[in-house]
Amino acid sequence: SAVDFHNAVDNRGSTVIVARTASLAGAKVFGGYNPVGWRSTDDYSLSNAAFLWCIGGGSSSSSGVIKYPILPGGSAAIFDYATSGPNFGSSDLQIGPPQAAIMGGFAGPDMENTEANAGNLRQCKASPGFAYETDKRWPVRGSVALVDVEAYCRKF
Repeated sequence: SAVDFHNAVDNRGSTVIVARTASLAGAKVFGGYNPVGWRSTDDYSLSNAAFLWCIGGGSSSSSGVIKYPILPGGSAAIFDYATSGPNFGSSDLQIGPPQAAIMGGFAGPDMENTEANAGNLRQCKASPGFAYETDKRWPVRGSVALVDVEAYCRKF
């Protein structure tokens, strides 16, 4: 769950997220880099160094990593909700989106029970192009199921 994600990564520094789908057409491998780290702030962070990435257009059989940087200004690069898994931009890449709506960075009283409202890390939503650059090689759009999510942290 998203609570498990935050228990593992909060206050551990910059993080690389790796996600993988399974499909008949082949697995898609993609993720993001959060240079500011996760802290369950229920707010967003600015960063000019954050980026999304995928392997060869998302196919696990393709080679080469494609990097999608944050758009100029780095505004709202990372959304760090305690009840959500990793969120890059407001909607560019959401892994384990929260079960209850979050309005304008304010979680509100409906979100006080983080366990009950925690997102499922096997669910992903992607609408790239709002905060991060994108092109036709980005592997997922809309809602997709994930078979694996990994987080690699570096303590400052």
